[in-house]
Amino acid sequence: NRAEVMEYCETLARYLGRLSYNGQTVRVEIDTSHTRGGEKMWNWIKKGIPVWLEIGPREVNNDQVFLGRRDAVETRRQTKPLAEFLAHLPNLLKGIQDNLYQRALKLREENTVRIDSQKEFYDFFTPANREKPEIHGGFALCHWAGNAEVLNQLKEDLGVSVRCLPLQEEPEKGRCPFTGQESNKRVIFAKAY
Repeated sequence: NRAEVMEYCETLARYLGRLSYNGQTVRVEIDTSHTRGGEKMWNWIKKGIPVWLEIGPREVNNDQVFLGRRDAVETRRQTKPLAEFLAHLPNLLKGIQDNLYQRALKLREENTVRIDSQKEFYDFFTPANREKPEIHGGFALCHWAGNAEVLNQLKEDLGVSVRCLPLQEEPEKGRCPFTGQESNKRVIFAKAY
C-alpha cells in the first residue's frame, strides 16, 4: 500500500502546488519519515503549519483527505472529499489566518496596560508569590527615555525588558517613570519566558 499512498500524496502535492493564497503558491511538504503519526503531526504544528493532511489506504480508496487545522479549538481533524478540499483550500487558509490574527489581537488587547508610575510598573510585574511565581503574560505600555541602566535594573529586578517599539503609535509627550526624563513615545515592556 505504501507505493500507492505515496503516489496519491505526490499527485495531491502537484495539485496543491498549482493553488495560491495571498499572492503566493501553496507550499507542500510530504513527510516520509518513519516516525509515528502523532509525533509527525506535532512536529509540524510546532513549525507553524496551518493545515496538515494524513493520507493512508482509506483516503486513497475513497479519494479524500484527512485534515487538521492549526487554529481549531474543538474539532481539529476531519475527513473531506479531495475535490472539495482543493476547491476550498484558499478560503480555508484565509479563515485560519483571520482566526489566528483575531485570537492574537484579543490576547494582546486583554493583556496590555498603560502604566505611568514606577510603583505601578513594579506592582504589575512582581509575582504575588515569590516562592512559586505565576506566569505573567502581560504587556506594559510605558514611557521610556532610552536609558540602558534602567533596562539593566528592570531586567535584574523583574526579568522585564523592552519587547517592542510600536511603529503605529502617535508621538505622545510624557515622562519616563524610572528617570523622570521626557519621553516622546511609549514602548512595550514584558517578561521573556
